[in-house]
Amino acid sequence: MKIAVYLWACFFSESLWASEYATQVNNVKVELVADRYELNADLNFQLSPVAKEALHRGIALTWALLVKVEEKGELWNHTVQSLGMDYQIQNHALLNLYSLKRLSTGERSVFSTLAGALNSLSKIRRIPVLDKQLVRLDRQYSVAVKVKFKRESLPIPLRPFSYFDAQWALSSQWTLWPFQQ
Repeated sequence: MKIAVYLWACFFSESLWASEYATQVNNVKVELVADRYELNADLNFQLSPVAKEALHRGIALTWALLVKVEEKGELWNHTVQSLGMDYQIQNHALLNLYSLKRLSTGERSVFSTLAGALNSLSKIRRIPVLDKQLVRLDRQYSVAVKVKFKRESLPIPLRPFSYFDAQWALSSQWTLWPFQQ
C-alpha cells in the first residue's frame, strides 16, 4: 500500500516535475486605482523543445493565470477573492503568425514571432482583483499568483504524454507577495 501511494505521488505531484521549463512569476504588484485594486505582474515563460514543436505544428497551448487575495489570520489565511483567466497561444502556419487570445473575453492579438506573443503574455497589466470596500485597514493581505499549464486543452492523443514528460511541466508554483493597502 505504501509503495502505491509513493508511486502515485511521484507521477502526479507537480512539484516533483518542476523543470527548467516551468513558468516563473516575478514582480507582482497590487495598486489601488480609483475604487479597486489592480494586479500587475511579470511572467517568464521558458518553452521546452517539445512545446515549441507542438506550437509549430498548429497545436494551441493554454495557460490559466490564477490569483488569490488572502487575508492573514492567526492560524491560517482566509481567501477574500480568487479569480482565473485563460490565455491561449496558437501558430497559424499558413499566415506565419502567432495569436494570443484571452479566452474569457475573446480578445485576440496577432504577432509575427513566438517571442512577441510570449513577451505580450509575460506582461500582466491592470487586472482588477479586489474592490476597495472589501479591504479592512486593520488587516494584512497578500496576493498569491500561479500560472498553470492546461494539459486538458491539448489534443486527446497528446495528453497522456504530457503527464509523464517533464518537458510539459510548464506551470509555475504558487508565489505569495505582500499586498500594500
